[in-house]
Amino acid sequence: MLEVTQLVELQAVDTQLQDLNELLGDLPKKVDKLRLEEESLINAVDKGNNRLKEIELALNKAEHHMAEIKQKIDKLKDQLSLVTSNKQYDALTQEIEYLKQAMNEAELEDLELEEEKETLQNDLQEKEENLESLSEDLRIRRGRLENLIAESADKKSELEKEREEKSIHIDPSVLGRYVRIRDARDGLAVVTIDVNSCSGCGFVVPPQTVSVIRKKTLLYNCDICSRFLYFDK
Repeated sequence: MLEVTQLVELQAVDTQLQDLNELLGDLPKKVDKLRLEEESLINAVDKGNNRLKEIELALNKAEHHMAEIKQKIDKLKDQLSLVTSNKQYDALTQEIEYLKQAMNEAELEDLELEEEKETLQNDLQEKEENLESLSEDLRIRRGRLENLIAESADKKSELEKEREEKSIHIDPSVLGRYVRIRDARDGLAVVTIDVNSCSGCGFVVPPQTVSVIRKKTLLYNCDICSRFLYFDK
C-alpha cells in the first residue's frame, strides 16, 4: 500500500479522535473551575461561620460585662444615701462616672459587634445561596462529563488501537513529519487537492506537480502550509 494512502487513512483516524476530544469541549475545564469556586465558597462560608461564633461569644461576654457594670453602678448609687462626708460622696460619684464611661465603651463595642454580626449574616446567606446554586450546577456538569467520557471511552480505545496499527506500516521519518505537521496545523496534516489548489491553505499547485500527485507514487507537501497533498478520486 502506498504511503500516501496510509497517511490518508491515518489522518481519518486522527480526525475522529480529535472530534471525540472536541465533543467533550471545554467541559472538563469548566467543571474544574466550578470545583475551585465551590471550594473557595465553602472555605469562605466556614470562615464566616467561625467568625460568627466568635462574635456570639464576644456579645455574651459584653452582655455579662455590662450587667456587672450596671450592678456596680446601682450598688454605688445605693451607697450615696449612706455617706456621711463630702469626701466619701465625691469618691463614690467619681467611681460611678468611671463606671458610666466603661458602660458607654461596652455599649459601643456591643453595638459594633451587633452590626458586624448582621452584616456577616447577610453575607453568609448570600454565599450559602450561591454555594447551593453552584454545587447544583457542578453536579449537573459532572454528570454530563461522566456520561460523555463513558460514551466515548470505548470508541476512543478502538480508534487509538486502529491508529497504532496503521502507524506501524508507515516509515518512521514520514510518520514524524506527519505528526509535526498535524500538531502545527490544527490536527490536519493531509489534505486533498481541490481544483488544482491545496484545500488546506488555497495555494495553487503547478499542473506538472498535480500530475505527479495524481499518480500517488510520491509524497508531496504543499509549498506554503507543508501539508501532505493527495487526490481524493
